[in-house]
Amino acid sequence: MWRLIALLFVLGTTAIHAEPLRITTWNLGFSPQESVWAEDGERVARVASVLRSLDADVVLLQAVPDRQTCETLAGLLAPGHYQVAACSAFTNSSGRNLPQVAILSKQPVAASWTEPWKPERSIVAPGGLSGAAIRFGAGLVVVYCVQLKDNVLREEPEQDTQLNILEREFSAAQLAQHTATIDARLTNRAAAIIVAGTLNTNPDEARFVSENTLRLLEEAGFKNAFNDAPWERRITHPGGGSDPDATADYVFARGANFLGRPGMLMSGLSGHLPVTCDLVVPVPVPVSTGPPEGRVTIRWPWLATLPAALLLLFVGWWFGTRKRFYSPAQLRDTHIEGLLSFPDEGLDPRAATGFAAESETAVSATPVQSPDADPTRSRIQSLERRAVAAERRAARATEVVRLGLVPHLARLMKDILFRGVATQRTHLLETQEAGAVQVAELERRLVRVQTRLQGRLTAYERRIAELEKEIAAKDQANRELLAARKPMMKQAQEAAFVREEETQVGSDAEMK
Repeated sequence: MWRLIALLFVLGTTAIHAEPLRITTWNLGFSPQESVWAEDGERVARVASVLRSLDADVVLLQAVPDRQTCETLAGLLAPGHYQVAACSAFTNSSGRNLPQVAILSKQPVAASWTEPWKPERSIVAPGGLSGAAIRFGAGLVVVYCVQLKDNVLREEPEQDTQLNILEREFSAAQLAQHTATIDARLTNRAAAIIVAGTLNTNPDEARFVSENTLRLLEEAGFKNAFNDAPWERRITHPGGGSDPDATADYVFARGANFLGRPGMLMSGLSGHLPVTCDLVVPVPVPVSTGPPEGRVTIRWPWLATLPAALLLLFVGWWFGTRKRFYSPAQLRDTHIEGLLSFPDEGLDPRAATGFAAESETAVSATPVQSPDADPTRSRIQSLERRAVAAERRAARATEVVRLGLVPHLARLMKDILFRGVATQRTHLLETQEAGAVQVAELERRLVRVQTRLQGRLTAYERRIAELEKEIAAKDQANRELLAARKPMMKQAQEAAFVREEETQVGSDAEMK
């Protein structure tokens, strides 16, 4: 109650006002290779018309081609005076442009920055963050625009899904760390920090149940604009074909409160819907250094102090004069004797804790002895009463300790179990990551071995072809040689036959 009184006193003596800040985030769905907006004037005009109707103080865009596109869009949003607070220029490892993130603001811009995601071990998440410090009222509001890794799957769906989740979690952890250190980089402390963009995760889908992207931002102190929102009021990426409706775009805030639920505007210009939120950012009113000359000054804080002081006096008088009343039924419902103090215990400070004096307990528990009673018996009865009182106090103390320790022990066991599960999950993720790296290395080695084998097979095939040509040439030569030897053998046979006939004729002549 005294804290409430102090809070009322502070509210009465401090002048604070809250102004609504409207934030719109929209993934326009442009590919990095698309041309500037000037070559697609009809679509640009329709996008500008949608943003003009939303009339946001800060517009956060994802999937835009370049800064020239943002400048063109800011010019088309007239009569609103928008300026390009920040626009990224991220590229991949091969130098090709990535989808960019940008911030347009009607409020003055104090500072802006863009930073790519840092590599974590062997994983490099694409893209990065864009941020801007916006002057809002008498303070600063820091806004971040992000577009995390998409859910494109290639040859291995399960492995690709886990790698996509890891890249988003690493990006979310870096984003939370950046928001924690942003005050040290600014001249003035930020009154609120807002993070919005396409996070490409949906806790309603089974494949994203174990993902910690949203949880990391909530643990960093951010509130989700879609908390407690029904399913049909948080569909930012309507499905098509086999793809279901999903929540892919989010708005998180720290140091500011959401005025109602976010609004989505149906539009066919992109696969994502624009999400608009109104936030209350408490900004202290700057105190004037002195009144203008010739003008009567009214001390409003002193006028506010007077009702607070009167309220404080009234509450003190009410506490001092009211009678304390305790219901016996209430005592029975608590199951803890002695935890409530009765009116006759007000004189003993120990009675407030539920442990009355031994003598008072004895008097209330046993009738008063007559003056002529046996002193020894009276002494024994007094000791018995004190023992009973001590046992009751011990029982009450044990019950109080038990009721106080059980929730703490349960919370401690819950924390230990959660930490154990988180540690095991981290170990599993690290093991999976190491396995994925080893598999990738094995695949690269197999590709190299396959390339070498392919080269050797090509060389063998070429040699075999050459040998086949040589064999064919030798066969042809053999056939030609055989064809040439055939008439020679015939001539030799004929010559031999002639010689035999001549010999036979000669021998016949000699015999005659």
